[in-house]
Amino acid sequence: MELSILVYVLLLIAFAKALGEAVSRLNQPPIVGELLAGIVLGPFVLGKIFSDLQSMYSDEFLSNLADLGILFLMLYVGLEFSPKKLVSSSWTGGVIAFTGISLPMVMGFYLGVLYGYDGRALVFLAVAMSVTALPVTLRILQDLEVLETKTSDVIISAALITDLALLFVMGVLLGGDQGSMGPGELLYLAGSFIGFFVLAFVIGRYAVPHIYRVLRWMRTGEAAFAVAIGIAMAFAVLAERLGLPGFVGAFIAGLLLRETGTGLKVWTRVEDILSGITLGFLAPVFFVLIGFSVDFDAVGRLLPLLVAVSIVAIVGKFVGSYVPARLVHIGRNESAAISSMMMGKGAMELVFARLALEMGIIDTDLFSVLVLMAFISTLLAPVLFKLFFNRAVRRGEIEGPSGRRPDPDLPIAP
Repeated sequence: MELSILVYVLLLIAFAKALGEAVSRLNQPPIVGELLAGIVLGPFVLGKIFSDLQSMYSDEFLSNLADLGILFLMLYVGLEFSPKKLVSSSWTGGVIAFTGISLPMVMGFYLGVLYGYDGRALVFLAVAMSVTALPVTLRILQDLEVLETKTSDVIISAALITDLALLFVMGVLLGGDQGSMGPGELLYLAGSFIGFFVLAFVIGRYAVPHIYRVLRWMRTGEAAFAVAIGIAMAFAVLAERLGLPGFVGAFIAGLLLRETGTGLKVWTRVEDILSGITLGFLAPVFFVLIGFSVDFDAVGRLLPLLVAVSIVAIVGKFVGSYVPARLVHIGRNESAAISSMMMGKGAMELVFARLALEMGIIDTDLFSVLVLMAFISTLLAPVLFKLFFNRAVRRGEIEGPSGRRPDPDLPIAP
């Protein structure tokens, strides 16, 4: 391995953890600092001062680390989240997801027409307005220590349903040489989606008990950790073979392994190892690389479009999630907290935008706008969520995590 790669990794981790610690002292989740670290260290700030950093932005090894970071993050959070709670919140999450997709998509369509977009670019812009970034959402909820609350159950259910639905739409939009699919290809893609989850259920029902027996005989957490990672990677490969992102497979693996691992003597050690590797190393690399993509050279020239896209994406998603949450009798402040998290774009938006750019569906101008919009929404989501969540706890709408009192530093608006 070249010395420069080691230096790059050191820079990424140092900047990410330093700024993560700094923003945490301002009552913000560390992910905000990690995203800011990517901007500061990226090509449009320090990259313009230090030319030696240019090779870092396209380094394949760092890109692979970031991809691995997504898988580890989704496995880690899957281990922290109960499948039973996910099922119990699926109806509410589905209602919120439906309107949260429909309203911003319609608004995005009319915005695209107003700015002269048509064809696949218009469809892509409309769909991009509806994205909720599940990996980033899970990380924020983990950072804020509210992952075990009922509010988080609803958010994760709605985000998961949203992203799965949009993954299917994106698969149709990006499919084929010209971005089109015939009836047979469309049916195959739909069957792959359904088949993966059916297969995951079968494995969870029949194979998981045998996995439990294997883990029960292991004396070290390291050995059990290796088994957990192997299963997660297998699920990720299976998901990608069936047309799904690998991180969906890792998340499902985490859900299944949680059911087998709870109560094992070595399980605490497994979680400690995974937490250290994920939150201390791989996930920060992923979020810093998101910051690398923010192109500030395009801000001035594209400012009107950026403002319009950001308003549609943020307001449309917030209102589209808030209204159904209120209709299913969720409290006002809790509904606002849920809607705040649903508007964050983050990783999913960037993945979709990159694929669309590479296939020629969108141009570099629209790509830059979507990246900046994703960054803005990701910064706003935890700030607004924390404000409304604490307000909901203070006013008795919901209980705080593990009976904790809300953050006293956050004000309550009248």
